[in-house]
Amino acid sequence: MIDFERIVAEQTLEDIILNLTRNENGFGYPQMDRFFSRYKFSVIESGEFMRTFEQMRQKGVVVWGEKMLVKKGPN
Repeated sequence: MIDFERIVAEQTLEDIILNLTRNENGFGYPQMDRFFSRYKFSVIESGEFMRTFEQMRQKGVVVWGEKMLVKKGPN
């Protein structure tokens, strides 16, 4: 069984986002928001999640797909 609490405690926010979006189909932004709300609410509360996500999107590390899906970008 995957220990998400341990993963969130040991990995950086960027690494977790990249891991969630590694599938070619992407990962839903609402599900990602819910994941962090459950396992590390402090990044939602402080706005760190939104800032980090936007920086990754601007660098091309992640891109928007259809219907609020987040996919791995070309970079």
